[in-house]
Amino acid sequence: MKRRKTLHALLFAAGFFIPACTQTKNSTQNQTLTNQAQVITDQKSNSVELTLVSYGVARALFSKMIPAFQAQWKAKTGQDVIFKESYGGSGAQTRAILGGLQADITAQNIQSNIDALVEKGFVSPDWQQRLPNQASPANTVMVVVIRTGNPKNIQSWNDLTRDNVAIVGINPQTGGNARWGILAGYGSFLKSQGEQAAQNYLRSFVRNTKTLVSSGREASDAFIKNKIGDALLTFENEITFTNDALAEDFPYVVPATNIQVDFPVTVVDKIVDSRGTREVAEAFTKFLFSPKGQEIYAQQGYRPIDQTVYQKYATQYKPVTTLYKIADFGDWKAVDQKLFADGALFDSAQAVRNR
Repeated sequence: MKRRKTLHALLFAAGFFIPACTQTKNSTQNQTLTNQAQVITDQKSNSVELTLVSYGVARALFSKMIPAFQAQWKAKTGQDVIFKESYGGSGAQTRAILGGLQADITAQNIQSNIDALVEKGFVSPDWQQRLPNQASPANTVMVVVIRTGNPKNIQSWNDLTRDNVAIVGINPQTGGNARWGILAGYGSFLKSQGEQAAQNYLRSFVRNTKTLVSSGREASDAFIKNKIGDALLTFENEITFTNDALAEDFPYVVPATNIQVDFPVTVVDKIVDSRGTREVAEAFTKFLFSPKGQEIYAQQGYRPIDQTVYQKYATQYKPVTTLYKIADFGDWKAVDQKLFADGALFDSAQAVRNR
């Protein structure tokens, strides 16, 4: 270390240190100017490119949403919008953006993943105030997908703790779907029976999780295509869409005590400002809240926040008796610290299982 500091001092005295910093700064500025020039060139040729980064099961949603927005924007401005798209486990997608993936827009299934972008200066702290409903255009609840005839008689969160139930689970370190699902069951016990009952549930849930995958889409494939497990915990919109695409519906149970799952969206400020794409990127996020955007959410099995649209599709949603929101448990920072941080309750439950 002393030798390294001495070398740095000698380089500085010789006049090499300052030019190296200047070159790095100039390279960054030149790259930003190049990006902006490319966007201007594209705009003059009546096209602009956006990169959308989202969670795995959102691919089907945006396959409908993007063309609808493109048509509207073209009619309004005469400009074509070309989309690049990336889908995968939501936590992994956030890490990809932090690692250099040039995302103009990120649509997530959990606030924690956007909070990480805020902390690193990629997204403005006021992102939730820029769009309605704290920037979440739709929501859903958690469901338990079961086998035909429900041979294990699964009706509630408690039934997932029985010794004879094998669960297909998602890794909470890579998928927001998993965090919502774990919190839904844990939170139900916490509110009705207290902390110890909630921890007992979590240990039993982890013990019965026989297959652990990285995303909601992989979990659906494991359960439906590969016939693994007795129960799959996933988003209501995921199984609704999946059933619409299959010849035979997979039955599912909506536990009466549940949690409202939000799907926040934002432009990635650092990227849109460097590329000059803010106007069209923000227009896309606003489109998600428009009547047309809300209709597409409903058609894909989500619960839209527009009540007129929701009522139009109300028959496709199963009722919930008690619906908690993340605010009922503090916020995601508090929940992550308690349940999913290194050494927290989920890790403890894993440790007990592995003994």
